[in-house]
Amino acid sequence: MNALLRPLKQSLTLVGARSSGRTLHGLELALNYVKLGRWMREHGFEFPQRVRDGRGVFACVAERVRDEQVLYLEFGVWRGASMRYWSEALRHPESKLHGFDSFEGLPEDFDPAGGLVKGHFSTGGAPPSFDDPRVTFHKGWFQETLPGFELPDHCVLVVNIDADLYSSTICVLRQLAPHFRPGTFVYFDDLSHLDHEARAFDEFMRETGLEFRGVCADRTLNTAFFECVGHEAPTSPATT
Repeated sequence: MNALLRPLKQSLTLVGARSSGRTLHGLELALNYVKLGRWMREHGFEFPQRVRDGRGVFACVAERVRDEQVLYLEFGVWRGASMRYWSEALRHPESKLHGFDSFEGLPEDFDPAGGLVKGHFSTGGAPPSFDDPRVTFHKGWFQETLPGFELPDHCVLVVNIDADLYSSTICVLRQLAPHFRPGTFVYFDDLSHLDHEARAFDEFMRETGLEFRGVCADRTLNTAFFECVGHEAPTSPATT
């Protein structure tokens, strides 16, 4: 087998030598989506709805909860486009929307070849302006602002994680773990970089024993909503 593969490997090195960094980055991204499809299958995630883009994914859940008392938590606000969507979608006057962001950009490199380096997504420290009094922003790194945050009363918890990085995502999930229960919704904005949000979600499920089902994803599976369905049933002890 190695003898058969050797000419192919040699050819690939010649292709690589003639390829630009942009081309190689594109190939890596394409392979990421192949891996993501397998990751979803290995975790048993199927999505009743596959829609065009992230806004369509939002709509699948927003239509279900818009009239309930929702606590919406967003991690990674940037210029506030997602927050604005949910501010308009949630109709209950007692719903609360909290956005967490340093507004200083990424704390570390995420995808240097794609230009997503430390400091990207910075707004110069300024949160976006909102007229909705239900919206509150918490400026700072998640590990600083989230531990002291007390969740207000709510009927439904919706968590939007647009943190990109593994370190930021796992921080959020571990802090919120005690508040996840059946009916909690969690959204991830960039699952195709498997070493980041997907890795954190995988570790979180294994650490907590919480199980989730797919609700809706975009056609590429990069953005997706999941619903918590409870804890994994304990394994019955073997009988003799």
